[in-house]
Amino acid sequence: MTNDAIKLQSIRRVSEIIELLQKEGPLGATEITERLDVPTSTAHDYLSSLYDLEYLVKTEGKYDLGLRLLDHGIAARDRHAIADIGQQTITQLANETGEATWLVTEEHGRAVYLDYALGEHAVQTHARIGTRSYLHQLASGKSILAYLPEARVEGIIDRHGLEQRTPHTIDSRAQLLDELEATRERGYAINDQEAVEGARAVGKAIIVGGDVVGAISVVGPANRLTDQQLADGIVDQIRGAANELELKLGQA
Repeated sequence: MTNDAIKLQSIRRVSEIIELLQKEGPLGATEITERLDVPTSTAHDYLSSLYDLEYLVKTEGKYDLGLRLLDHGIAARDRHAIADIGQQTITQLANETGEATWLVTEEHGRAVYLDYALGEHAVQTHARIGTRSYLHQLASGKSILAYLPEARVEGIIDRHGLEQRTPHTIDSRAQLLDELEATRERGYAINDQEAVEGARAVGKAIIVGGDVVGAISVVGPANRLTDQQLADGIVDQIRGAANELELKLGQA
């Protein structure tokens, strides 16, 4: 194995450890060794190095993620202009609708939640800041996909597939492409219990200089976010919020 291949393998192994601890931690060294199917000495070397670099903490013999990773994550988020500018807009939208509002961007073909605000009647779902989700499962994600070049959309589907999270999730390429066309025609996307059963959402892409830079969404219980509720004002409210963000970003 070449030196470059060894370095690449090491980077992947570090990534696997961090992702494992994010999902299942805290874990002992033996548990990590078994989960990743690596030699005990190799696992100990990686864990010791990550601990010394303060990326991991250790309590009662178990390793977990350290807060140094939080510093990196916040720095990455704050470098997105949409996150820096969008807080006031999504807070106002949450107050107007009474629901949860989210600011989302796309990275490596996945949706990444950058920020949120909760209205008076908001119900929090599984999402949190930093969560990475499949674009096709979300109103915000579909609104982003609708304005990406066709070749890019095909590439995202090829890379990530169309995982079905609920019985309502679109899992057909042809159906998704039809949905993206409908999204462009009406100017916004709808998520009808496709990410969480019992929850609906409406999403609007944020486009600056011809490029889609993210999306804004309103999420709520399906019995409240009905088609009539959307027509009675929520669609206009989210359009106004998206337009406000586009203007701010255009002047930034």
